[in-house]
Amino acid sequence: MINIQKRSLLLGAGAAAAAFAGTKVMASAPAIREQDPREQLRQKRFPNVPLLTHTGKEVRFYDDLLKDKKVVINFMYTVCTDICTPVTQNILQAQRLLGDFAKDIHFYSISLTPLQDDPAALRTYMNAFQIGKGWTFLTGKPENIERVRQGLGFAQRDPKEDADITNHAGMLRIGNERMGSWGHASAITTGKSVARMIRFELG
Repeated sequence: MINIQKRSLLLGAGAAAAAFAGTKVMASAPAIREQDPREQLRQKRFPNVPLLTHTGKEVRFYDDLLKDKKVVINFMYTVCTDICTPVTQNILQAQRLLGDFAKDIHFYSISLTPLQDDPAALRTYMNAFQIGKGWTFLTGKPENIERVRQGLGFAQRDPKEDADITNHAGMLRIGNERMGSWGHASAITTGKSVARMIRFELG
């Protein structure tokens, strides 16, 4: 059975967990109420901060990576010795299994240790897994990475656990930004299961 939830999000006030739990929350400010759900989500959850791709190109998180796109996003770091390896392998297998369906999907892996993971380190990691087109690895200033991580709902509620980088959970954020539809799934399964999850969310 696939461990996945499909949802369309209407974002108002509230914590990150509520924002990505499919809960509809009424916004308090009149200006926010007048905006459509997609714009509310953009303002609250998708900071348009600059990041660096594995090729060294500067991009804006919302304008260049999310807007009007179907995306699959996870967090990782290149010297991770446990969870990152199977997660990366499962995503790669899923991308290949999806074939033509994946051509319109943008895969993003964002470093949790941006001070160590410069573009060259990301390229070395990608080469080790033979990762090719359609998948971008990202780094940047720590404060920008953290804003993205928090906005996407990858933070844990316990600050102490959240501060431990080894506790990252191998989750994926899967979304169709144009449609305002976002879900999450575990990548600690198999490539075949991950492919089914992505197709379920974005099909």
